[in-house]
Amino acid sequence: MNAEQQAISTSRIEAFSNGVFAIVITLLVLELRVPHIEHGQDFNELAAAVGRLAPKFLSFLLSFVFVAIFWGTHHQFFHQLRHSTRGLLWLNNLFLLFLTFLPFPTALLGEYPENRFAVMFFGLEMIFAISAMLLLRWYAIFKAKLLKTEVIEAEIKKATTAGVVNVAFYVVAVIMCFFNTTTAIGIYVLIPFLYLFTQRKTKN
Repeated sequence: MNAEQQAISTSRIEAFSNGVFAIVITLLVLELRVPHIEHGQDFNELAAAVGRLAPKFLSFLLSFVFVAIFWGTHHQFFHQLRHSTRGLLWLNNLFLLFLTFLPFPTALLGEYPENRFAVMFFGLEMIFAISAMLLLRWYAIFKAKLLKTEVIEAEIKKATTAGVVNVAFYVVAVIMCFFNTTTAIGIYVLIPFLYLFTQRKTKN
């Protein structure tokens, strides 16, 4: 059997990864719990209690968008591969490790949005997750050379650059959280929308 015949299909890795993405999305929303109030029919009391959950809603929304971007990037990346290898499988597992951990720093940020450690911890989680995706991409492109021949080099460069820029933004946010947590969270909010805007602009 030649190397091509011995190659591992990417289908099972993609199926397993999609399942993990779905579970992570579910775990994120489970952190949004109905508040307890003393008077069940009091409109103002319930409205105030829900209002106090605003940081949790924000952290959930941010993480949902992040996971959606990760899923889209991951799906597009595997669509560009001819086949998989054992090394790619385990690097993908490393990426999924950081992805499945995301609900915890999300909940931490939602509970303590003004705590520098919580803000820093969320940023570090995103840095590790994106770096794992970049490592996965590097392995497939340069180490194992798994890309399909028809993949355009500009697409590879665009995706890699976006990942590196995102890591840089998160590093800035992590540093900023020691001076002003609100500014750091503002950067977190900006990153996914900046990413989506640049991707849309590039396609046009």
